[in-house]
Amino acid sequence: MLNLPQAYAASASHSLSEAASLPFEVYHDKKIYDLEMDHIFGNDWVFVCAEQLLPNPGDYFALTVAGEAIALIHGADGEIRALSNICRHRGTPLLDEGYGTVEKHITCPYHAWVYDQTGKFKGAPFTRNHKPEKSEHCLPAFHLESWHGLLFVNLAEKPSPFAARVEGINDYLHLFEPHSFIHGVKSGGEEWQVNWKLAVENAIESYHLFKVHEETLETITPSKTSYYVAGSSEWTLTGGKMADTRSTLEKWLTGKVPEAYSHYLLIFLPPNFIGILTYGSLQWIAVLPKAAEKCQIMSGGISNEPGNDDKISADFTAAFLEEDKWICERVQRGMHSKKTTGGKLVDMEQSLIDFRQYLGSRLFGAKPIAFASTAEADLFLNPER
Repeated sequence: MLNLPQAYAASASHSLSEAASLPFEVYHDKKIYDLEMDHIFGNDWVFVCAEQLLPNPGDYFALTVAGEAIALIHGADGEIRALSNICRHRGTPLLDEGYGTVEKHITCPYHAWVYDQTGKFKGAPFTRNHKPEKSEHCLPAFHLESWHGLLFVNLAEKPSPFAARVEGINDYLHLFEPHSFIHGVKSGGEEWQVNWKLAVENAIESYHLFKVHEETLETITPSKTSYYVAGSSEWTLTGGKMADTRSTLEKWLTGKVPEAYSHYLLIFLPPNFIGILTYGSLQWIAVLPKAAEKCQIMSGGISNEPGNDDKISADFTAAFLEEDKWICERVQRGMHSKKTTGGKLVDMEQSLIDFRQYLGSRLFGAKPIAFASTAEADLFLNPER
């Protein structure tokens, strides 16, 4: 009989034709969770926020990744850095989690040790005869990469090249002109009593929309119009045709546009970035593990026009996230069953196979299934045809 890591590895290696649900226990086992924190969130590129949400010197976003307190800070020199958010004196978190702004310096709330916006230690009060050496007490920096303004951090000392993670994906995105998304939309975060993998799986498949989101997402992105585009263990694209709610006059005024503009692309960059790309905006959900059965859900977006953070949009997002939270927490309770197992995956869950190939490669060194694409990819690669 296979032990849990062996069963996890075996299940994660399956193609769609043979795939079933992962062993329920991997969604709450503490040792599995620790393994994922070490090999994935402590060693791979993790999405944190967007440059557009830190537009001015002093703007910051603080969060915790794999137990490590991090602050992304827009320095006075114009550069955004990922710095440790822990004071070098006695380990106090420096900045409160979330978005904020510091003026000139970062000051520890415990003993008022001071750092500049680049992480350099500037000094401490009342040190008398035992002054700390400034060069030895700077804040550690972590590797940071930007992709279309999206910021990814890596805690590893020698991370794998970020460019390899997104190789080839831009070919599908050019039509939507993501370079024009210069405006950011901040949203809050919330905690779900859910294993991080379960939250990710829910976010990357459209199979559940018709049932869970009947009055929200299903009205604009129906399950029946969704399809797989392309992907592998490194990234996945799925898409779907959006419901056209324009009036006849609006359609006439719009004129002829590429068919792809009436479709969305769902971008999944494992382990934690899920974005919905349309012409004019990129909205995202990011999942950060907090414990074996708890995760943080962050949402936000970037767009080509200001003002997309209106109340109607905010209420709509809040509504479908509440639906997702409800179903995910319900499923999480089912993961403790010892008398049953999950069953067969269906065609609309191909994106889950890519995610599992990612998990298998990072956790167990498994060789992933090769890159695959479908006929629908041509809609985005060759939109004029």
